[in-house]
Amino acid sequence: MAQDGTNATMEQKMDLTRLPKLPREYFDRSGIMTTLFLVYAFCTYALPVAAIYWIVGYSPFSVSEKTLLTVALAFVAQQGLHLFGWIGHEGLHFNLVRNRRLSAFLGLSFSSMIFSHMGFGFALSHWNHHRFANRPEDPDRQIFEQFHTALERLLFARLVADWHYLVNGVLAAFGKLKIDTKGFPLSQKEQQAMAWLNILLATAWAGVYAWMISINPVAGLAAIALPHLLVVLLTGLRPYLEHAGTEPELFRTSRTRISPLLSTVYFFNNYHLEHHLYPKVPCYNLPRVHRYLKSKGYFEMANSFIEKGSLANLKYSTARFQYASSPSETLRTLDTTITDFAGAANTSPLQVSERV
Repeated sequence: MAQDGTNATMEQKMDLTRLPKLPREYFDRSGIMTTLFLVYAFCTYALPVAAIYWIVGYSPFSVSEKTLLTVALAFVAQQGLHLFGWIGHEGLHFNLVRNRRLSAFLGLSFSSMIFSHMGFGFALSHWNHHRFANRPEDPDRQIFEQFHTALERLLFARLVADWHYLVNGVLAAFGKLKIDTKGFPLSQKEQQAMAWLNILLATAWAGVYAWMISINPVAGLAAIALPHLLVVLLTGLRPYLEHAGTEPELFRTSRTRISPLLSTVYFFNNYHLEHHLYPKVPCYNLPRVHRYLKSKGYFEMANSFIEKGSLANLKYSTARFQYASSPSETLRTLDTTITDFAGAANTSPLQVSERV
């Protein structure tokens, strides 16, 4: 009986509509961990790409041996590209280093290696994803709820999203973007400058890829195109692993997937719920946030979406789990997202800046 009384008191005291205050050190940025993240991602991409280039273009291996090695290495290289996307994500959450401009520059420098991905265009959209997670105003919901089956998501979700981010980036560069980015930590002039920087970096990396292909077209295409094809397909599923079947409530907006393997290949970005709760916490500190909130009983009380294991969560990429938590609400299409992102936030500017 005493235990029941304690639980009842805990339920009364725990407010699941407000974020508990974290220890300040959870927000600290580590130069060592940031450097490790950048080096790890670059090696995960560059080393297998170089190996593919040599295997296909210059090695004495048989065709079957070349094919087997190329495919295996391409899967590794695509994860490097995936990590570049996460570096862009962290950089434009200003979590890589204390200096915001330097953090954004590092994020764009790495994410621009993903051909046709406009990292700054993503960041502008992603800002509102945090403001309106899983609600009709959420730009991610507007994009990803269009695709209902695993095959549709695999083939089209990332292509449509990247096209949207590309449009965002180009419009921002010319000062024509109509998205409401209330609370975004960069001024309009800084946003425009970052968009142009993104375009220049992306053009420079496209030139490097074109040079590699010009020297040896077959080897170049195998080393560059195949990892890019795989990352487009596989990252098309990830938004559903993180958000399909989740809800707008604070501790239920996204899904954390706990696995040592996923923590390694994602560099701790698999703690997605914790990231949504505390976007200013660097990714490598998210496991500490998870342990803290778990010890306080928040996940249990909110019945948060915490998934254990590396493969079980793949079920969320199937048609059983839809991105939108309320299927009856209006389906938005890509044609309307550019003008429909704006809307009155349900939180004050101060609350937005604290959470985003």
